[in-house]
Amino acid sequence: MDWTWRALVVDDDPLDVELLRIHAAAMRGPHLLLDVCSDPEQVLARLRGELPVDLVLLDYRLADRSGLDVLHTIRAAGMTVPIVLLTGHADIELAMQAMRAGANDFLAKQELAPMTLARTVRYVMEKHLAERRLAQTLQELERSRDDMASMLDRLRLSVIMMDERGQVIYVNHATERLMQLTAAHVLGAPWQSLYPGSPDGIARLEAMLQRPTDQREMVAVHFGLPSGEQRWLDVEMHEDPRDVRRKILFCHDVSEIHDLRAELAERAPNSGLIGQSEPMQRVAQWIRDLAAVDTTALIVGETGTGKELVARAIHAASARRDKPFIAINCAGLTESLLASQLFGHRRGAFTGALQDQKGLFVAAEGGTILLDEIGDIALPVQTALLRVLQEREVTPLGETTPRRIDVRVLAATHQNLLELVDKGTFRRDLLYRIRVARIDLPPLRQRRSDIPLLVQRFLQQLGHRRSPGEPTVLRVSRAAMLALCAHDWPGNVRELRSAVEFASIRCRRAIVQVEDLPPEVVEAQLSPAAADLSGDERSRIQQALKNTRGNRTQAATLLGWSRATFYRRFAELGLPEQPRRRI
Repeated sequence: MDWTWRALVVDDDPLDVELLRIHAAAMRGPHLLLDVCSDPEQVLARLRGELPVDLVLLDYRLADRSGLDVLHTIRAAGMTVPIVLLTGHADIELAMQAMRAGANDFLAKQELAPMTLARTVRYVMEKHLAERRLAQTLQELERSRDDMASMLDRLRLSVIMMDERGQVIYVNHATERLMQLTAAHVLGAPWQSLYPGSPDGIARLEAMLQRPTDQREMVAVHFGLPSGEQRWLDVEMHEDPRDVRRKILFCHDVSEIHDLRAELAERAPNSGLIGQSEPMQRVAQWIRDLAAVDTTALIVGETGTGKELVARAIHAASARRDKPFIAINCAGLTESLLASQLFGHRRGAFTGALQDQKGLFVAAEGGTILLDEIGDIALPVQTALLRVLQEREVTPLGETTPRRIDVRVLAATHQNLLELVDKGTFRRDLLYRIRVARIDLPPLRQRRSDIPLLVQRFLQQLGHRRSPGEPTVLRVSRAAMLALCAHDWPGNVRELRSAVEFASIRCRRAIVQVEDLPPEVVEAQLSPAAADLSGDERSRIQQALKNTRGNRTQAATLLGWSRATFYRRFAELGLPEQPRRRI
């Protein structure tokens, strides 16, 4: 069942609030209506206002006060509204402080996405409602034990009661369903028998039971059922209000959370692809679909969008995952060298062939080969490649007998192959052979909502490179993130990573500021009319040169190319020389 809840967002950062709105709008399941309170001094007044508040999303870092201080203020006022603390990054010590102060959960902004937000909201609200119902039930305990048992059985929350010896004296129907047992089989048995095959979880629960009530924390328990199903539970421990020698365990089933994590990992296993935007979700679906078959596929996208990462993800999720994955950049090799690399050669087949070479198709036997920048392959090699795809056999240079191969072929390009076919530089039949299936990778400017996730991941990856004594770069300031989100990124994710690395090297604080960003990002923010590097290859090169005032090295960087590739394409297109201007 879907629910609509009203949440009060306590955050004085407009960018974080806007990102939260975007994720809330994209949530599936619960509907979240957001009210914003940027002044922590007004929180209590807003909670006591006419509009009901079901949930508080509280930022840890506020301009004038700590989020923990606001949390203490709310709880000191006797308010039991559920509170989720929003932190910049996952911090176990901070999470423990928040829970002890009365928070119901915490959520790291670097992990924020529609799926994680929906999961956290549903978990906190269901738990809060269950606890509220339980509190009402316990209030009726003195009037009728039978009434209490009846109410507990209606809860989705698993409830287990034990006596002073640790023997089970009551389980509700939710426990029977969750653990696939009947009360008759467990009444009188040690409570540990309810968690089969989980010695670590049992040990943590036993240790927690020895603590005073105000020092107990929720314990995660994982175990398997006789049916083969796996259960992940969050277990809380309390004293029976009628007899403190007896204990009550409240078990919340969080197996769905682990299933969602597994599903998310399955979407792009070991790919390194980052993004929760709709275009990236479509890419993830294509990866899953193509991993299940052995079809030749074409991956199309601008330079720097991650075409090789997609190819590796398809290979890693396929039945060929334990066999070789070989990627070859077709644009970086001459015609003769490319043919030799792909098909192999015999000793003496041509000048310089001093020994036999088996070729990459043979080396990739049983696995996957990626032909990157396939649009740059010369026509004679295209003809030989077409035969390989049709016959599934290769003939090394200098030999006459073909060799059978079992290789899955993926191809990638940043060019429009149909235009190359019209120009006569690419075979039409080869295009149809490699384009059985196609993945179109979106440029970064079409999925700007993924930029904060990418930036945070890159900062984590680059953190270990800091010199001893220098502060670790933890995050990007609001203004710097706005500049990064506003940039068009002609070099796509590759350019963004380089920009983050540039900023992390230049930054001498824990937070990246605008002045730490590369000049082209800052200039693009100051000049909204900065040209877009879109269109055909000729116009993109010319615009890149214009943006860099004729500096070919910087133009190559903007395009995401090496200098050698830039100079080669510049000469092949016959572009006129442009005078360089001094900056």
